[in-house]
Amino acid sequence: MTVGSVSALWRYPVKSVLGEPLLEAPLTAAGVDGDRAFAIVDVESGKVASAKRPQLWRRMLELAVESAEDGALAIRFPDGAAVRLDDGALDGRLSAFLGRPVRLSAQAADDDALDRAIPDEVLALGEDGAAGSTHLTLAQGSPEGGFFDFAPYHVVLRASLDAVRDALGDDSVLVERYRANMVVDLPGLPPFAENGWAGAELRIGPDATLSIIGATPRCAVPMLAHGALPPAPGALTWLVKANRIELPEFGPGTYPCLGAFAVLKTPGVAAVGARAELAA
Repeated sequence: MTVGSVSALWRYPVKSVLGEPLLEAPLTAAGVDGDRAFAIVDVESGKVASAKRPQLWRRMLELAVESAEDGALAIRFPDGAAVRLDDGALDGRLSAFLGRPVRLSAQAADDDALDRAIPDEVLALGEDGAAGSTHLTLAQGSPEGGFFDFAPYHVVLRASLDAVRDALGDDSVLVERYRANMVVDLPGLPPFAENGWAGAELRIGPDATLSIIGATPRCAVPMLAHGALPPAPGALTWLVKANRIELPEFGPGTYPCLGAFAVLKTPGVAAVGARAELAA
């Protein structure tokens, strides 16, 4: 068993929109409470809009979710305007900002999907290039469904984040780029130890336990600008060189990876600073 602590906790209430750091949050079968509860849907295609296809949707990463004092959520636009998610004007405002008719959805369906640009082609052609894409059906590893890429939890080892940042000499390479729910500091484990965590259990605090499914393949999103964070191509290119592994569950070939997917085994509350125990 390896013992450490939770060093960061995040949720992303609207898929592909900037999220919010948390000090503590309930962990449920449907993820960190409120995580990926909403998605922006492209009216024309019916698919979930995602910055994974940067040619169309990278401006989503200029939008941020914020919580009001009454607990209501709003999307803040770059001009400073904040529009609540329950405001009937939000769809029109989002459509004008993104340049395509869209609608906000809180009703995830079993066949929800998005277009995921091929990362190597985005690197070769640029954010505006006509990179090919693959069809990704959402929440295939999530027992409760939802607007998750795969599973309801995404955990990253602090040493892995630090390795990318230090190799690039870029202090803007932060957890926000990889959109993880939880960063755990487990002293003694090397960078990318998550590659071998499949089947392990991660206990958080006195009650919560996550069961690790396997490593997380990366898309083009980490290299894009995130709000005030500038573009950082190295956040993807370095992983392509340093941590590319086979993931048979996602198809043939190798994938640049960082972090691990997980599902809930026992519920509880996670908090920054809480004890974290990894048991193989």
